[in-house]
Amino acid sequence: MFKFFKRRQSGTVPFELQVSTLAGCGIKLAPGLAPAALLESFDRDTFEAEPYRLLLTCMGGEAENESQAGETGYPSDNIWHFDTECIEDHGAYAAIARRLKDLAQGELPLEDITDYVDVEAGEARVAFRLGGQSYRWEAKVEDDWVDPSILSRFSELLSRAGTSRRFTYIDLGGQDCLIGCATSQERQRLARETGLKVEWLT
Repeated sequence: MFKFFKRRQSGTVPFELQVSTLAGCGIKLAPGLAPAALLESFDRDTFEAEPYRLLLTCMGGEAENESQAGETGYPSDNIWHFDTECIEDHGAYAAIARRLKDLAQGELPLEDITDYVDVEAGEARVAFRLGGQSYRWEAKVEDDWVDPSILSRFSELLSRAGTSRRFTYIDLGGQDCLIGCATSQERQRLARETGLKVEWLT
């Protein structure tokens, strides 16, 4: 699943234009959050020297302060900067499930989300309810790395939900990536406008 990509975008792009372009692709800041709040993390020149990639990373990461935080604690609920080395204790897989639920914007209404993680014992699982059905998935334990099959199974659930939106994936070339949720048109536009390789999460 985690493949390298080459960034086609070159040159600088004004910060406000980047924000506007991403909004047109369905990736918006949380209601009431001013774009200027992100400039507390990186200055304008830094955002403009690495267009789109850095802004997406910042929008999808946990807010550094209250001025950047939407209701869920992230600047945006349309993109997620995900570190794949994050399974350390109880709550890790539940947090992943909740974030994917937020990204799906009501189209993956998971309920009663729980998990169990014991890395030393080699045990991990996540459980939830969806559409009146109970799910319990065992996860492979490999130190603190996420089991990518869990992400794939959530992606499959969304694809069976009767919606035109799917989870998207942008490899950042290391242990982290960007996960979003988009229609086919939004994914194509995001790739075209940003020069990033935007794939379906499978």
